[in-house]
Amino acid sequence: MNDYVESGQVEFKRSVCAGVIKTIIAFANTEGGDLYIGIADDGEVVGVENLDDELTRLSSMMRDSIRPDILMHCSVRPDMTDGKNIIRVHVERGTKRPYYLASKGPRPEGVFIRSGAATLPSSESSILHMIRQSEQDSFESRLSLVQDLTFEYASAEFGRKGLPIGTDELRTLGARTPTGTYTNLGLLLSDQCPPTIKAALFSDDERTTFTSREEYSGSILKQLSDAYGFLERNNHYRTAFDGLERIDHHDVPPIALREALVNSVAHREYALSGPTLVSVMPSEIEIVSLGGLPLGIEYPDLSAHISMPRNKLLSNVLFRLELIEAYGTGIGRMRGSYVGSGLTPSILVTANTFTVELPNRNVPRAGMVVESDPVADACSVLNDGAPRSRREIQDALGVSQSTATRLLNDLEAEGRVRRIGGGKNTRYTISR
Repeated sequence: MNDYVESGQVEFKRSVCAGVIKTIIAFANTEGGDLYIGIADDGEVVGVENLDDELTRLSSMMRDSIRPDILMHCSVRPDMTDGKNIIRVHVERGTKRPYYLASKGPRPEGVFIRSGAATLPSSESSILHMIRQSEQDSFESRLSLVQDLTFEYASAEFGRKGLPIGTDELRTLGARTPTGTYTNLGLLLSDQCPPTIKAALFSDDERTTFTSREEYSGSILKQLSDAYGFLERNNHYRTAFDGLERIDHHDVPPIALREALVNSVAHREYALSGPTLVSVMPSEIEIVSLGGLPLGIEYPDLSAHISMPRNKLLSNVLFRLELIEAYGTGIGRMRGSYVGSGLTPSILVTANTFTVELPNRNVPRAGMVVESDPVADACSVLNDGAPRSRREIQDALGVSQSTATRLLNDLEAEGRVRRIGGGKNTRYTISR
């Protein structure tokens, strides 16, 4: 070690002392660095006695004396040099700067930086600069606390689009740093992604009775696919006919479902713990994501096609996978899909939540005059392809025997319905 000298990113200390904590703070506030304990200023290896005790003491001092918590940006490990025990502390540049002495607070006497090989108190202007920089840091660009990550699902999704997702691509996307450390974007894309999506189907609008509940985990891309599958399965449709042309009216326009769900993934605040909530009720579908509006956006701006995504890196991934078609168009597309229905999506915003309510177009509402179409209703009863008797169709429509018989005869004559069997075993099925 005698061949090494102290520099802006290398510091020697003979033992664990108060100066060690100041150096660690300075490294975290500047460009990071390595602190070697058990080496004199001139590079002479003096060693550390009672290595285990000193490691425990150092960890306790770092935990108790430094704010904000710096342990996630440090690694402390024993090493051996010239046959003597030393301690190496590797410090990454922190994401919540300024770091400071807990006893002094974020003032010049408590905040330190590196200048050349020296550890010096910071100036007030430097502290303000660090605060401004930290406020601009996004969750997705910070270093992940979990580094043992796999990307099986994300690799498959990128592969389906003919896109590679190796080490270089992860670095380009912002999921990995040049030094090989994963960011929180990498965590979100990984199979170990901690946030989840919870989906529930209710039999009433008051949400007192569950029909089914599911929770999706894994890569945020997998969660998005699973949640959309849930919505597709529970987005029923009403069938009408224009002559021989069959027209399906989904409860909620598929475009609106897709845009609302993708936006909830792209724009939620992942620094807040808790799942994204998807609720399917008879009269509407509701999607709630955490985070409220991104900084710089106000509620009236939602109609102005402004795009200021909270998670720019994640939004770029979704754009490359063609899950986002164009920035700033999602809300317009949701609203546009309801044109002509007399309904429109509702958007509710609080300080920490963003809620999209998508009304069911096929549910009668107060003030709406619903005209019954017996022919369309009869076809709708048979639409699942299961053969049914006249009595079953009659009961489903709530009509008399003569009316049911007339409807079925007319539909059979028009070629829309096919008769199977005869006598008591007569059944009817939709013609395909």
